Amino acid sequence: MQTTSSPIHCIVLVKQVPDISDLRPDAWDTDKGTLRRGVLDSILNPLDAHALNLANRIRRDGGRIIALTMGPPQAEEMLLDCLARCADDAVLLTDRFFAGADTCATAYALASAIRRIVRDFELGSNYVVLTGMQSTDGDTAQVPAQVAEELGMGQIAYAERAEWQDRLLVHRIGPRGKETVAPREFPILVTVTSSDVPVHRSFHRARAALLQPVPRWSAKDLDLPTERLGLSGSRTQVVRIFSPDAAKEGQCRLLTDAAQLVKEIRSAWGRGARKISKSDCPEYELQGREPAHTGEVWVFAEQEEGSLHPVSLELLGTARCLAKPLGAAVGAVLLGDTPGELGATLIAHGADRVYVAANPLLTDFRPVPYKTALTTAIARYRPQIVLFGATPLGRELAPRVAYAAGAGLTADCTQLEIGDFERDGKTHVAVLKQTRPALGGNIMATIVTRNSDTQMATVRPAVMKALPADPDRRGEIVAFDSGVNETHVKMDVLDRQPLSNDTRLSEADIVVSGGKGLGCKEAFARFIPPLAKAFGALLKAESEVGASRAAVEEGFIDRHHQVGQTGLTVQPRLYVAVAISGAIQHISGMQNADLIVAINKDPHAPIFRHADLGMVGELDTLVPALLKALQQPDSVAS
Repeated sequence: MQTTSSPIHCIVLVKQVPDISDLRPDAWDTDKGTLRRGVLDSILNPLDAHALNLANRIRRDGGRIIALTMGPPQAEEMLLDCLARCADDAVLLTDRFFAGADTCATAYALASAIRRIVRDFELGSNYVVLTGMQSTDGDTAQVPAQVAEELGMGQIAYAERAEWQDRLLVHRIGPRGKETVAPREFPILVTVTSSDVPVHRSFHRARAALLQPVPRWSAKDLDLPTERLGLSGSRTQVVRIFSPDAAKEGQCRLLTDAAQLVKEIRSAWGRGARKISKSDCPEYELQGREPAHTGEVWVFAEQEEGSLHPVSLELLGTARCLAKPLGAAVGAVLLGDTPGELGATLIAHGADRVYVAANPLLTDFRPVPYKTALTTAIARYRPQIVLFGATPLGRELAPRVAYAAGAGLTADCTQLEIGDFERDGKTHVAVLKQTRPALGGNIMATIVTRNSDTQMATVRPAVMKALPADPDRRGEIVAFDSGVNETHVKMDVLDRQPLSNDTRLSEADIVVSGGKGLGCKEAFARFIPPLAKAFGALLKAESEVGASRAAVEEGFIDRHHQVGQTGLTVQPRLYVAVAISGAIQHISGMQNADLIVAINKDPHAPIFRHADLGMVGELDTLVPALLKALQQPDSVAS
């Protein structure tokens, strides 16, 4: 159980990121598909500011808050910002050997620095490591989980608030709904997605911070082997960076007449079948060459209370596509208490073998038991590729599994294919090329695994395509011992509030979402559901109501309508964003829609950089006009 007789300290991992909230035209190199970071301001990663706020709630009985970052010397300015808020101390990890690090190499360096902080500041075991769920320039959410794995501690992800009762209680967004959890022991790592009590800078603290020296630690100071740092210690490598759909960038058509907008939407709807699924892999042939990797292509089969998550079946379709040119079998890994008939379902959808670990400790998802079971299977059966859904569960689990298994991992992929690439004069044959968006979709990066036997990726739901079930398919069920015991359980789930199943956002052809800019719950209810209903009637398709995270946090609508990084990923034929600015976390959940329409009073809102059609003006005027145009007899005519 937790020990609270001593002070509870907090180590907060923070990162300096470019401010991409309003990208200037000269900040974007369209030829290279990269940002010119030198022309952008640098800021404290917004979610790390939430982590500082939560640390201020968690520390106890005189505990200290220590901010830690890894970056160039100028990152000290950001640490001074942390000291001006609530941090008592700060440490800068800086060295040329850290440059070019992927998430695994970054996590190793940060974990090593945490060990020294614990020793130098005499923290004992009563401390909590906190950090933002992800950074705006990386969007991977991998580093925190991998730091926890390197340090051998439990992890609580997606925290929103915390409080002390008899023990520390953390309220978080879990895979199945809102949860209240409690760590069984310290130390523990917590990733933060929001905080309810902000801590602002003060003049007194800011002045004191200027007089407080910030120690700078190098790789030598930490006695770290340089082969595990930077590019040398990285398990993945970026092989291509490019601008996504460069022709679309800046090509949003702004209209001034609601009836014309409806006409354009109807025309685009009538032209278009859905985009080609990213699971339709290009042809690839080995041509007698020796592949760089061997083994099966696996899918982690995510299930909730006896029901498979749809992404598991989507990934099986992709796995079959990837396995075909390799001549490899497709496997699925199923963890739980009593998996029941799910193995047969996985076989019907494309699995050749289903590896099953049944253990009561796997009934509820907790990262360490699940990681232990999955890495046990990987070590025993040695697959060459393992795919996870980029769900809240997958984003929490996959980084720990990859770190423990010595594998490379790419997050939030939207395209996977088998191909070759050249490095150091050598052709690497039949590797997994993984393409993912970054910086809110402003760039795309293609990444490969460098030095690992196993290649791993998380893949966004609703991007790939599931194969139709074939009840006549035959496969093998392989039971294995997970190796999980009570020592792997690091936290207790004390309460859970399941999400409502009333909406089907992921399957809807039309999603109409409202944002904080609507101003109030009443305006949201007055405009957004009627718009969704009217678009559904016009286009004779299923429509659903969505919302931005900010709208949900303002109480405009329940969280199960939330679209974005901590909500649902959708890929409808039509996405209408009303009063949504276009924050990175929202864009990542809807940018693969076929047709995006933005309605906003701010002509410079980032949402317009991702939209195909748009209108600018006061919502009280635009939305009623749009509703009227949608309800005209000539609009709904076939």
